[in-house]
Amino acid sequence: MTQIFRTLTLTALGVLAAAASAAPLISTQSIIVNPIETDHVVRVSVDKDPSGQNVPNYQVGDPVRISTSVNQDAYVYLFSLDSDGAIDQILPNGYASGSNFLRANQVKTFPSAGDGFTFNVAPPYGVSKVLALASKTQLDLSDIFDFKNGTNSGTFAQVIISGGQGGLARALSIV
Repeated sequence: MTQIFRTLTLTALGVLAAAASAAPLISTQSIIVNPIETDHVVRVSVDKDPSGQNVPNYQVGDPVRISTSVNQDAYVYLFSLDSDGAIDQILPNGYASGSNFLRANQVKTFPSAGDGFTFNVAPPYGVSKVLALASKTQLDLSDIFDFKNGTNSGTFAQVIISGGQGGLARALSIV
């Protein structure tokens, strides 16, 4: 009797295993957006690394100045990506230096002397990044950023998308 029970159990397990292995595998797929190669060059640097080739070292409270230039006339969009995943739009902004159109080989530094604000290093600790995007035409990023609800009376845009850096990449890929 015990032998018959073991045989039935093993047979049942074998049938279940065969059914499970025959079931189709379901996997998610994603769209991979590959940017088009262009001869457009955008340069971004900070005051402690004018070359833009190294990782500068700042202390909490240190002021930061960000410079950008392009090799062709372009509208430039700058985003700050902090180590916690928070995203702020640096350019364009509502201050005096906030226009985002740059002429070829013009260097624009933020904040400029007339802006009346500074960028200071603050927690979270870690490596922050500046993402630069250049376009020959002005982009409508109103689905991604909002100036109306910003904490600085609409001078800096507030992120209105979710998903952190990945969400920003997905949103920018369809603009």
